[in-house]
Amino acid sequence: MVPTLKGRWLTRILLFLWVGVPITFLFSLYVAGPRSPVLPYIGWHYDILPFQILSLILLVGLVMDPIYFYAQQFRWERDWPFAYFFFFSIVEFVIVLALVWWGVLDFTRPRSQLHTSENYLLFTIHFGCVFLLSFISVLGLIQIFMIRWRFKSGEWGRM
Repeated sequence: MVPTLKGRWLTRILLFLWVGVPITFLFSLYVAGPRSPVLPYIGWHYDILPFQILSLILLVGLVMDPIYFYAQQFRWERDWPFAYFFFFSIVEFVIVLALVWWGVLDFTRPRSQLHTSENYLLFTIHFGCVFLLSFISVLGLIQIFMIRWRFKSGEWGRM
């Protein structure tokens, strides 16, 4: 990742907006049922639950980033290797699954509809798609299209 906390947050938000939201939109169209809300003027059914899961992953990540940043200071190069990024993304997803299990999203649907093995499989597939494209973006696309990303510590507007 990047060596500053602000840069970590901004990179996470950038990936959320550029990668997570479009993938989640496509996924929400795929998993929507006939009783799901309809997009105006288009008539497509969508499901709001994938967006809630993605937002919960973002919030958990933003809360955990200060812990990662603190741990990063003990490494000799003050860097966060991509293997850690991979591992702790999975840890964040497990925390989100635990939060869903404990009822954080129960206000959106009845508990019996939310806690099914099919939903947990869909959560995992959704996370896998978003994570894979985010990981590829951090490994290559951000570094190609935003050349100064590493030199600016991931902070937007920093000269």
